[in-house]
Amino acid sequence: MKNKTEPLDRQRIAQVALNMIDQHGTDQLSMRKLGSELGVEAMALYHYFRNKAELLDGILDIALEEVSAKLAAEGAPLQRVRATFDGLRLMAIEHPHAYLAMVSRRFRTQISLQFYEQLLQHFHDAGLSPAQSARYYRMMANFTAGAGLAEVGSRAQQPDATPIILENFDQPEFPLITAAMPFLRVSEIDGIYHTGMDILFAALQAELARPA
Repeated sequence: MKNKTEPLDRQRIAQVALNMIDQHGTDQLSMRKLGSELGVEAMALYHYFRNKAELLDGILDIALEEVSAKLAAEGAPLQRVRATFDGLRLMAIEHPHAYLAMVSRRFRTQISLQFYEQLLQHFHDAGLSPAQSARYYRMMANFTAGAGLAEVGSRAQQPDATPIILENFDQPEFPLITAAMPFLRVSEIDGIYHTGMDILFAALQAELARPA
């Protein structure tokens, strides 16, 4: 067990847990191992997080704060929406192991709900109704989550990745897959993501432009 050098709080515990996941994956995270890393008994952690699910919520808070810290404080509302989703996608690149667990978490902590509220505020400021905001938020969130999962898989940053198949697929019995693969490589992912977001934002702007 390491020496305890700093007082415990939720932020520190979640940050150390995220660092451990980045290095070893979510499956290797346990309260016992986390306590050892922090220099305390595992039971001490349950004062801050009742279980691993709550700990994952705390880790999501850390990741969302990282996204928020990189967002500019100015810009048109829809530009800020776009930047927010771009930041959420980057979570998959910066924290690939954690992303697989975080993408299924619901916003329920104060930090995550504040993040959600701010994003919906940008939609509101752009002139969207609550129904429109909900619809476009969901479409963009679903697309971004899927793009993030593709990032993790295609960049081979999970234990069972098979990048050789993706990068060098050439099987005559699957001619259409073989033909498509050069355009699905890691070098193409960024362009595919931005093209998809361009389509969604074009649809949103067209809807805003229609007479009420």
